[in-house]
Amino acid sequence: MAFPAFADSTPTAKCRFLGQKTSFKGKLYTCIKGKSKGKTILKWDSGKVIPVASPSTSQTPTASPSSSPTVSPEPVIVKKNEIPIAKSSEVSVNSTQSFTAKNSNGSETKYILARNSEGLIAMDATCPHQGCTVAIAASGLLCPCHNALFDPKNGAVLRGPASYPLNRFEVREVEGVIYITD
Repeated sequence: MAFPAFADSTPTAKCRFLGQKTSFKGKLYTCIKGKSKGKTILKWDSGKVIPVASPSTSQTPTASPSSSPTVSPEPVIVKKNEIPIAKSSEVSVNSTQSFTAKNSNGSETKYILARNSEGLIAMDATCPHQGCTVAIAASGLLCPCHNALFDPKNGAVLRGPASYPLNRFEVREVEGVIYITD
């Protein structure tokens, strides 16, 4: 690297929602809430070193190859949980509803469910701009902090300053209960 002083020390990926995880330079980072200039923002934590598997030593001598093999680090597996979020009867066709549930980290999180003729869509109610909670309004999903507007059908940005859509979750409906995968 030509200018090591300018090397990134935190992930270059944007921290979009609480609990989001990413690996960067041998560390696992988690998206958390923080403060910047008196405002609540989403940011990466300090990261945890990802352990690298080391070969075990044995008492029995074995023949070793002339060049030592490299040990690949174990892949990082992020556990995902299915969260029961609502009863099927609570979200009628062509409606958008807001629900609060505990996410995979155990934190209370607001989610938005939209049902259309094709099925269900689940979104995080956290605005990707600065982490405020969006609310259901007549014009769409409105962020009260900076007036960003999102499409209630799919979470797409209709008006900035947000430049990313609302994060979407895998959703399924089983025996009258709606589950999201977080």
